[in-house]
Amino acid sequence: MRIEWTSYQSPVGVLTILEAREGPLIVEFAERASRLHLAERLRERAPGAVIAAGPCRQATSWLTAYFAGYPRPFAYPEYLASYLTVSASQEVVWRALCTIPFGETRSYEDIATATGIHPRAVGQLNGSNHLALLIPCHRVVGKDGGLVGYGGGLDTKGWLLDHELRSVGLTLSAPRAY
Repeated sequence: MRIEWTSYQSPVGVLTILEAREGPLIVEFAERASRLHLAERLRERAPGAVIAAGPCRQATSWLTAYFAGYPRPFAYPEYLASYLTVSASQEVVWRALCTIPFGETRSYEDIATATGIHPRAVGQLNGSNHLALLIPCHRVVGKDGGLVGYGGGLDTKGWLLDHELRSVGLTLSAPRAY
């Protein structure tokens, strides 16, 4: 089993990508990826995996379209549990995140209501997502609409949300205060 990895230079910094034949496994901010021991976690679940440099075409193509303002839908990756340990609660929350449309947000409370999981646990499960942008954890905000918690940092979260609003033709009347 071969897993490709690459670094992707994005407007919000370098992203580390790992991808199997089925599709993306990990899209993570490089600084965070180095702390998460992702290769070791992949090898625990897929001991025969060979991780080698490669183009990661599915993820890089998706990211290029996203940053150009034309993201393609990304359904929850059914293959993910073949490569990484995914709890039932993680899957439920991540599936809910995949339903948040480009340019929109939901609160932790909204996700909690949809999944039956406590809002605080939703925050922890949201933060355990390693498919940044593809599973749009950045679209989850506080119940007052404020920016809270994001592995890439709040400035990055604000930039991503503003990018999505601009891409759907909306602009903010005043700059966000991060």
